[in-house]
Amino acid sequence: MASVWKHPKSQFWTACFTDENGRQLKRSSKLTDRNKAFLMAQKFEAAYKMKLTEAQARKVVSDIYEQIHGEQLYHATSRKFFADWIAGKKSELSPGSFKRYENAVDKLIEFLGERADRDIAYVHKRDLAELRDKTATGLSASTANTDLKILRTAFRQAVVDGLRLDNPAAAVRTLEDRKKADATERRPFTERELKKLLSVAEGEWEGLILGGLYTGQRLGDLASLVGRKIDLAEELLSFRSQKTGRDMVIPLAKPFLEYLKKLSPLASDAPVFPKANAEKGEADGESRRLSAQFHDLLVRAELVNARPKDKNSGKGHSVKRTVSELSFHSLRHNTTSWLKKAGVPESVVRDIIGHESELVSRNYTHVDDETKRRAIKNLPVLN
Repeated sequence: MASVWKHPKSQFWTACFTDENGRQLKRSSKLTDRNKAFLMAQKFEAAYKMKLTEAQARKVVSDIYEQIHGEQLYHATSRKFFADWIAGKKSELSPGSFKRYENAVDKLIEFLGERADRDIAYVHKRDLAELRDKTATGLSASTANTDLKILRTAFRQAVVDGLRLDNPAAAVRTLEDRKKADATERRPFTERELKKLLSVAEGEWEGLILGGLYTGQRLGDLASLVGRKIDLAEELLSFRSQKTGRDMVIPLAKPFLEYLKKLSPLASDAPVFPKANAEKGEADGESRRLSAQFHDLLVRAELVNARPKDKNSGKGHSVKRTVSELSFHSLRHNTTSWLKKAGVPESVVRDIIGHESELVSRNYTHVDDETKRRAIKNLPVLN
């Protein structure tokens, strides 16, 4: 017979009932109201004594929820939930990050197949573990881990929305990302390489390279710069990082400052690099076209080999990436290495570059502009 029980140290009532075989079962009601908890126990007992189809079981749970809370329980298929979730993320993320999130969701929906049209509550942790392993085999452990972290965030929202009782992705571990001994890794440019690169840089690319080298910022952020973000009098650059959403204030090193002075005066909303800005806009806010153009510069400077045309599949995160040891991102490595070599404190380096860490959090470390100004002056000038 159904009943309720409460542990002396708990505020919640436990629903007690018997199944069709006479076994005594207990389920936490997560309710502090005894009468509502007893109603749940009765419903559980009635349900367990019947052989229910999936649809019937869902109806019972929905009825219990409605009688206790006075409103219907919202259900969603995996396909519907993730479509709504990813749509809501579009305004929160940079175009590049949104594509990354969207790709992780697409992989899951494709993996589930017909099961994507079942209730999201039926996605099991083993599904996510299998998807993780499949992605690691086909792409990389790093991609698999990133996908898993994105899905954890999504399922956490499903729990908040009352669509699930647990987060199945939280029960799946990330993989150890061991790089092969002969794996290609990005590195800084040498001084000789930088001179060769600048010798073939034409038009805006000279400024973009100097900007990357002397601010340590990403290609997309530099392409998005507009006139009002540059204060030539104070010799400061200020903008919001597209990837992290962090507000950046960086003193301008002399080589980049002199380049910008040649462009002045700039209208408040005028792009500093109009062509690069247009390329980024045409690529839906992503920097892939600019990255390809930079690679062509590297080829012209005889610093890398040309990529075979069939390598460019256009599938983005769906295919294995070919990592080059030199790219625009290498300029960030240069800036970081130069600053550290000059003895600049770690916290100042991180503030300038925009790196985050658990050890030095921006919420607890505030680096003033004058400290960063002194740090930037330590950067070498190419002759």
